[in-house]
Amino acid sequence: MSNLIQLQEQFINIREKTRSGEIFQSLGDKIASVLNDAERDALTDIQLPQNGEAALEIIKRYNRQSESSNTDHQNIYNVDMISDNDLLIVVQQLANPLPKFRDTGAFFFISDVIQNDLITEKQMHWLMAYLIDDTRLFGHIFEPNNDAIYQRSFAILVISLLLFTHRTRKSFLTVNELDHVINKVALYAALERDTRGFIGTNGWAHAFTHIANAIAELLMFPHLMRADKLFLLASMLAGYRELQQPLMMGETERIVEVTNFSANKHAVYHDYVLLTLKLWRKDLVTRKPPQDEGRWHQMYNRTRFFNTLMLRGRDDVPEKIYAYIEQTRDFLT
Repeated sequence: MSNLIQLQEQFINIREKTRSGEIFQSLGDKIASVLNDAERDALTDIQLPQNGEAALEIIKRYNRQSESSNTDHQNIYNVDMISDNDLLIVVQQLANPLPKFRDTGAFFFISDVIQNDLITEKQMHWLMAYLIDDTRLFGHIFEPNNDAIYQRSFAILVISLLLFTHRTRKSFLTVNELDHVINKVALYAALERDTRGFIGTNGWAHAFTHIANAIAELLMFPHLMRADKLFLLASMLAGYRELQQPLMMGETERIVEVTNFSANKHAVYHDYVLLTLKLWRKDLVTRKPPQDEGRWHQMYNRTRFFNTLMLRGRDDVPEKIYAYIEQTRDFLT
């Protein structure tokens, strides 16, 4: 935990320096330096939720109420608001490796109650605080791939849904709460290393798609200062830069979509994205050729990023970025 606390302090410091204009060109390198100093841990036991069937019974009960309301030509708002205890039991299943409890169970249900206003503003505050807590968003994150990925990945997914709700429907987060969320999302985007998409019979983990969703939501906040958006974008790209496992199930496409959206929105993001691509290419030129599997994955992840940007076409990608990718195409393939 001390490792994580130190990283949080370092990231807050980098964010503050970004805000004050002290760093821009070195932003990615400073984040990478912090990440490279992080110590990795051995695999430890993971506590998984045990009350899956109880959660499914709660979900079925609310679904029956919903079906009854629709039959009576009423609307979903006549369904009982979810109780605090029921919400806790269900949300715990986001950590369950089995998709019937986690994905089609807890996530679908939480999404429904948020979208249909069956959750109070106080409960949304609690839910955000629960998911952003270090034990859930960063649980076992320094260890080799393990089942804790489901908790982390679905925590950031629901966080993105809560951010969407705050941005488009109900501004329930205070300024300090949003500030706290930004710090946690940026650090998680940079720290996650489990790139698995669909895992055996357990279904989707897909953490990097979910990361991109959360970053995308924050980048669309109209009143968020530009430096904070730059910091979030840089954190996502810095994490991608360090990956030594392959992203193969659409994650790169989503990350590129968010990156390209930013580059098209303002010159400061455009310039930073172009600078990042140049630094990535410099890495490939100046470092020794890959000698292990992780470094090969790192190289091909970056190649996929470049190629995905190019596939979006010159009408979508900013002119200077597209020209640079085209210029380096032969080197990267």
